[in-house]
Amino acid sequence: MTTNEETFDYVIVGAGGSGAVLASRLSEDPRNSVLLIERGGKGFNPMLYIPKGFFFTLKSDKLTTTYLANPTATGYAEAWQRGRGLGGSTAVNGMMYVRGQQADYDALAAAGNPGWGWDQVLPAFRAMEDHSLGSSDVRGAGGPVGISVPQESDDETVQLFLQSAEKAGWGFVEDVNAQDQQQIGFTPSTIKNGIRQSTANAFLWPARNRKNLTIATDTTVGLLRFEGKRVVGVRARRDHRVVDYTARKEVVLSAGAIETPLLLERSGIGRGDVLSNAGVALRVESPNVGERMIEQHGVAAQIRFKREIGHTLALSSKAKQLGHGVKYLLTREGPVSTAGYDLMAHVRSSLDVVRPDIQVVATPFGLDFSEGLNPSKEPGMYLLGYQIRPNTQSSIHISDALPGSSPIINANYFQDEEDRRVTGAIIDRLRDVTAQDPLAGEIAFEEFPGTDVQTPEQVVDFASSPGNTIYHAVGSAAMGPNDDDVVTPDLRVRGVEGLRVVDISVLPTQVAGNTAAPAMAIGWLAADIIANG
Repeated sequence: MTTNEETFDYVIVGAGGSGAVLASRLSEDPRNSVLLIERGGKGFNPMLYIPKGFFFTLKSDKLTTTYLANPTATGYAEAWQRGRGLGGSTAVNGMMYVRGQQADYDALAAAGNPGWGWDQVLPAFRAMEDHSLGSSDVRGAGGPVGISVPQESDDETVQLFLQSAEKAGWGFVEDVNAQDQQQIGFTPSTIKNGIRQSTANAFLWPARNRKNLTIATDTTVGLLRFEGKRVVGVRARRDHRVVDYTARKEVVLSAGAIETPLLLERSGIGRGDVLSNAGVALRVESPNVGERMIEQHGVAAQIRFKREIGHTLALSSKAKQLGHGVKYLLTREGPVSTAGYDLMAHVRSSLDVVRPDIQVVATPFGLDFSEGLNPSKEPGMYLLGYQIRPNTQSSIHISDALPGSSPIINANYFQDEEDRRVTGAIIDRLRDVTAQDPLAGEIAFEEFPGTDVQTPEQVVDFASSPGNTIYHAVGSAAMGPNDDDVVTPDLRVRGVEGLRVVDISVLPTQVAGNTAAPAMAIGWLAADIIANG
């Protein structure tokens, strides 16, 4: 039963990477009344602000939601995890701030999406950034999002890897976002003064006292509300009550690549057969809602050292974690104050390709997957590589009409010949480095994948059983110039009025980056698009 109705100019669903940015920017104009709806909580857990706290927050069903993909032929049901609460996944992710490169954004614009080329996107990045390396033609300073790139490391593991990477042809650079080439550098991360920078503390906390911004947490949107072809609001559940929120101007979906297409489908926008099977009446035929989704999939390697090197066992026990936690609280320094991955590289799968097509991340200690995600008790190093721009498409759809029901996720990887070729080269590229001295002399053995995995076909098999999903899905409500594209280049949902999608689901392709930075840029640019009509 609906107990009350509230009206705003803009109703934004989802306070994650894009929605929080959009709400902050739209509410800068005091003439706009803005409602931001978030199904999770306010995000007061202190672990959300400690960089290495994600080892703990990822285990929390209050701070994250885990969706299971359909089982593979081997019976494995892959977990897709997303943040829950103000800041969304930016509050629990690995903090890597990787923007993507000019060629990818220019290709997006050339494909019929004006306004999304590098000339438009780069100024948005620069306006958002408060970069530790300072302002330049490709970086910003003084913006709301703190970005940190270490200048050096006292960890012997890191130093050994960098020396061996240089011998393998991975040249060291100060800023891996600044150019599109084979390279390695310290990982740019959303950390400032030792504190994680999510879109909650970067955008929402400074704006939270604005009288024209209302933030509704612990509120789950079930359906869009219509008057004819126009979306006029949403129906949500809050405090065991059903609430109708009305938008005078527009409703904006910023619920992410998983939840946005589900909300569209529950509201009757999608493929007729999918909606019919789920018991939902078709309102607008939009055949690519939930389709054409692209996710990256990684191949991991872990090496075991002959001796304890550097800080490889710094977090290997509860007592050590507690000790470094106390140090962090006192100084904002130590291993828990650093990025999820210390090093990042962009690598070419072969000499024949012009641009890097593999991203590698490295952490200077091993990981133990026997009970979730924990630092290993043995000295080692964990490496993860994945294809930057895969082509294989996945899909996500509702299973029934009820909000909160488990979606149907068909997670597909390596069905494209180029995807198999690039992925099949990843372990060889990692071994190009681990075979070089001085690192090679310190390695006792390769823990995984091990010597049995040698050929490209064996690498793809290893990556499929089960490998690592990277949590970077895009494209499930993709923009484009064609009638069957879900949204227009100005992010309006085709077939209805008063509704836009502003989140990572609108990207039809991967843009050579992780998804947090592009999601923020989408929110930033969308504010200008909406303000300009």
